[in-house]
Amino acid sequence: MIKLAVLGANAPSLTFYKQAKSLGCFVIGIAWEEGAVCKPFCDKFYGISFKEKEEVLRICREEQVDGITSFSLESALPTLVYVAKNLGLVSNSEECLKLTSTKLAQRMAFERNGIPVPAYFSISSVDEIQGKEFAYPIIVKPVDSGGSQGITKIDDVGGLASAIDDAIAHSRSGTAIIEEFIDGREFSVESLSYKGYHYVLQITDKVTSGSPHFIEMQHHQPARISLDLAERIRVLVGKALTALCITDSPSHTELKLNSKGDLYIIEIGARMGGDFISADLVRLSTGYDMVKGAIALATGHFEPPVKTRASYSGVYFYSKLAPQVRDIIINHQNYPEIVEYEYDDGPLMDAHSNADRRGYFLYQSDSCRPEF
Repeated sequence: MIKLAVLGANAPSLTFYKQAKSLGCFVIGIAWEEGAVCKPFCDKFYGISFKEKEEVLRICREEQVDGITSFSLESALPTLVYVAKNLGLVSNSEECLKLTSTKLAQRMAFERNGIPVPAYFSISSVDEIQGKEFAYPIIVKPVDSGGSQGITKIDDVGGLASAIDDAIAHSRSGTAIIEEFIDGREFSVESLSYKGYHYVLQITDKVTSGSPHFIEMQHHQPARISLDLAERIRVLVGKALTALCITDSPSHTELKLNSKGDLYIIEIGARMGGDFISADLVRLSTGYDMVKGAIALATGHFEPPVKTRASYSGVYFYSKLAPQVRDIIINHQNYPEIVEYEYDDGPLMDAHSNADRRGYFLYQSDSCRPEF
């Protein structure tokens, strides 16, 4: 039986824990007790902060784990790499950790390697914009947060100062990026990298709320794009992963295609994608279990992925931005494509980030992308 250490145990990790258990792993969870909803799916649980590197290393050495992962939790990657390097387990390098640590570090690495990114600069205080002029619209975002938190599109100078303050408030390092707004479609790319070779598993269409916060509302696989564009995306993502020294991990790449047909890398996480993209949609659309592949990678048993189907899959989120999703869930028996759902009837919150949701449903179809 595979002994797997998992860093973090909050709600976004729940689907990963469930699948790890269903695959027969002996799961050792390491996270704070508070909010550890994944604890029931652990064979052992250590209620400590995963940021305590030496203590996590001691636990993993004592437990003789076969691998360590954080699934989609990016903030745990420094400890993951530290433990893996000390125990001879599979992970990316410390250099990769530096290059992927912030959006700013990534942008600089991409520029050095000739990979197209939006024009940008970093800022730590509103005072730094004095005397500067911008070609609106622009995007303001934290350099080191996720879940669409602290992201605002600005169409004129009127909202710039408050957007900067909001982005800095959501940044662990107190730094924001002001960048050129790229019009057009948004995609994500799910990949597994092993010994420096990159296996692109799927390209996802992303549907967001648009301005001002770009909250993710739907994801669909495969993306509705031409074979030529799909190949361009695969090649660009491979170059970007190499530029960030991502050699041995899952990855989740976000990119945009503007109205002129130009591709831009927005950012890359050296971990699995959340929002059911990696855990469920890849498996439903390709037949390949990305969670199983990521565990095999972390434990040194990785084999090249084999896709066994070409289906359509997706997720719709229930929120104040999409109240109609609740009615679809309630009447799910009328939609044979729906394979999983969950919701609650609590009050709908104003939507400022991906966390402001009340439910979802997943679908799968072998014939076409269904319309709901």
